[in-house]
Amino acid sequence: MVDTSSPVVTMSTLGEKGRFGNQIFQYAFLKIYAQVFNMRVETPVWAGQYLFGHNDPPISGKLPVISELRQKNLQKIFTEPTPRYKNVDFSGNFQFHTSSFAPYKEYFQSLFIPVPEIKAEMDTGLANLFSRGKTIIGLHIRRGDYNDYKGTNKQVFFFIAPTAWYKNWLCSIWSIVPDPVLFIASDEIDAAASEFSEYHPVTVQDLYSSLPDNYFYSDFYLLSQCDMLAISNSTFSFAASMLNNKAKSFLRPVLHLKRLIPYDPWASQPLLNIIRRFY
Repeated sequence: MVDTSSPVVTMSTLGEKGRFGNQIFQYAFLKIYAQVFNMRVETPVWAGQYLFGHNDPPISGKLPVISELRQKNLQKIFTEPTPRYKNVDFSGNFQFHTSSFAPYKEYFQSLFIPVPEIKAEMDTGLANLFSRGKTIIGLHIRRGDYNDYKGTNKQVFFFIAPTAWYKNWLCSIWSIVPDPVLFIASDEIDAAASEFSEYHPVTVQDLYSSLPDNYFYSDFYLLSQCDMLAISNSTFSFAASMLNNKAKSFLRPVLHLKRLIPYDPWASQPLLNIIRRFY
């Protein structure tokens, strides 16, 4: 029997408002808020139920919508002495500076552990990857829909970092790390891999005998297991870096500096624009 004695929070747009990286932040916000203030969670169907085994009850009724865009200081909401909201339907992206999530790092990461069947499938490719060398250097090259924003005001957020920025970094570290292997995740994998051909890159196409149905998650999971990681300005790879407890270095493209810059996944803005600083 479902406990209805405690307040409930929902997110009816989960799975619809943005892609997988956005959903990671949305679900983490909802669950952390509920945990801090002892509330129940109800959600619609979304990818996390299949991938991570979440079994939150379905949304049982319509609740007042709390839009992130209309609120102030939501990044401080977990530390407030009493719950600001209860029995509401949250709507937004909740991509706070990750220092707001850092006190809940262990719980955050626990939310996104794949179920055993999927983990076993992912680890087959991971073992194949690590059989090729000692240091896995991961790149996320986001293209696809980002091409649609060229020449628009959204390009300050959804920009495509030049290949040269990544090559400059690879050139600086390739000869000094033990037995390096380049792994590339991309939504334009053939084109991206060809641009780094001198490093003989490996992709999911090389690691699995047949691509898993959850193709995007294979890239996400492997990025979370790399020894060094350079991401795109994308919440997909940024979220993967938040789940990566192995990497010794994380880098990201910064538009106004025109290069890759080191960052701390747990003390940074998830998505940069030309105004936001990277710390």
